[in-house]
Amino acid sequence: MDEQVSEYLKYIASLKEIKRPIMPQFDLSAYNDNEYKAAISEILKDYEGVDDFLITLRYLKGE
Repeated sequence: MDEQVSEYLKYIASLKEIKRPIMPQFDLSAYNDNEYKAAISEILKDYEGVDDFLITLRYLKGE
C-alpha cells in the first residue's frame, strides 16, 4: 500500500510541472520605422474597399 501511495504522490508532483517553450531570439534591429510604416500602408490599401460599417451591421443582424 505504501508503494502505491508513494507512486501516486510522484504522479501528483509531476502534474505541477510547467514546461515553457523556449522562445526564439528576435533581431530587434532588423526593421526600422519606415519599413513598419510601409507595411501598414500596404495593409490599409488592401482593405480600402471594405465597408466596415456594412459588415458590422450584417454581423449584428445575424446575417
